[in-house]
Amino acid sequence: MANVTTKLTWQGDLKFTGQSAKGFETLMDGNTQVAASPMELLLESIGGCSAIDVVLIMQKMREPLAHLEVVLTGERNETEPKYYKAIVARFEVWGEGLSADKVTRAINLSIAKYCSVFHSLRKDLQFTAEYRLHAAGAEATGDYQTVELTSPE
Repeated sequence: MANVTTKLTWQGDLKFTGQSAKGFETLMDGNTQVAASPMELLLESIGGCSAIDVVLIMQKMREPLAHLEVVLTGERNETEPKYYKAIVARFEVWGEGLSADKVTRAINLSIAKYCSVFHSLRKDLQFTAEYRLHAAGAEATGDYQTVELTSPE
């Protein structure tokens, strides 16, 4: 079993400095005055975990990925605990001649199989993944395509 250790140090008010086992620091602020809140960082973590997977998978597929952005929107429970009830991840994918099928597969593999952050969340979370393909250097426009999240083959 792989153990992970981090440390949080209170900086006053609701500000904390997080430190990873390798010494990387992250600032968080429960009042969101000087840094992201822990819940915002959780959304970023899901996006980062999935984005890394997608880049690696697209590279293995030899797809010409030029740029990737992921925007996540979370709906929180109204009462305590205010966990995420629903999350929508929108992938903006740039590259010349990208295969929509391969992009769909990469996103599905990330969420359904590889993304450890996603798999650490509540089982009743409603998660939606969508994407749009763009030519390299083009504006992000068009309709989103929904990824049907299925168990990988």
